[in-house]
Amino acid sequence: MSLTTSPTSLKNQLDGANPTPLADMLRAVKIGSVLRALPTELNGKAPLAVTVDPYVAAAAIALSMPDDAKAAFLFRGYGRAGTATPIELVVDAAQTGAAANPAANHVGISPNGDLVFHGADAWTSVDLLYLPGKYDVVELTLPVVGSSMAIPATFKAMYLFEAEVTVGVVVGKKIIDGPATATALGHVELDAAKANVIFNAGDVVAGTARVKFGVYSATDVDALLEAVSNFI
Repeated sequence: MSLTTSPTSLKNQLDGANPTPLADMLRAVKIGSVLRALPTELNGKAPLAVTVDPYVAAAAIALSMPDDAKAAFLFRGYGRAGTATPIELVVDAAQTGAAANPAANHVGISPNGDLVFHGADAWTSVDLLYLPGKYDVVELTLPVVGSSMAIPATFKAMYLFEAEVTVGVVVGKKIIDGPATATALGHVELDAAKANVIFNAGDVVAGTARVKFGVYSATDVDALLEAVSNFI
């Protein structure tokens, strides 16, 4: 069977590292974004106290991740110092339902992409290894009609990071739940198709809200690396 990767693909040209077109090639793939999406060590980090991160379960403590590096997958975690005894933490699956306080000596991914720990463990130093998602960040203020906000069709939402009611009955920041969850008072979510942001009817009757979410990246690195390239 013949090779499926062209010898003149961008991936092979990057391997050659010809200094003349190298800067243009790195710019084409947005090398900073590529590096940002690599597995990342977080050592000796101090999680926020309970209730400081308004987008996660109120009883949890959280390590708030940068907008461009929210967690997609968590490999391991170790609690070094806190109220609890230092221990290798049990890693929970990414949270897809209602945002929750992890069990004692557990660590997980909140639906908004922050890393969360059991509140009573009160960790002040943790070591973690995680994989950030690969996406572009968009922040918009849009109308909410019937407790639903339509995301413009030009964006393909992947993750909901923040939601804050700016005009409505109960204004303020809301806890993020996983998609298609039975949204509680003070919580918000994407619908199953990730085409709308859904608020609890008791929070929003009419008004606007600010949302921040991750959308499909405009730079398709996979396609770029495999395509025949003219960087010669």
